[in-house]
Amino acid sequence: MSQSVPNSGNIVLNRISGNRNALQVGCLVSSTKGRDRGRFYLVIGCENLSSRVRLADGEGRKVENPKFKNIKHLNIYEVIAGEVSSKAENGKRITNADIRKELKSLVKNFDKCSF
Repeated sequence: MSQSVPNSGNIVLNRISGNRNALQVGCLVSSTKGRDRGRFYLVIGCENLSSRVRLADGEGRKVENPKFKNIKHLNIYEVIAGEVSSKAENGKRITNADIRKELKSLVKNFDKCSF
């Protein structure tokens, strides 16, 4: 089941809970545990041989100081922020403005897509 989010390069497939294989840079996630429960982030890095990822939202958690979170405490959405993902693949710097722009677009269109 695949749906396209209007006016962006993002693809929505489905929601998974804590599946490390679905994670990549630019993936949309939300926190399920802790004081940040329910908050949306984008993955900006994965730790090797670990179940922890680095997350940023461009405001409270910036790229320079990402949040480290165990994937067991995340809802993982198979939604990829196209610009962030392509910058990471090309080795370009991901800025807080990029994160904020993509996250705003994804969350705004999130309610339009059914899971």
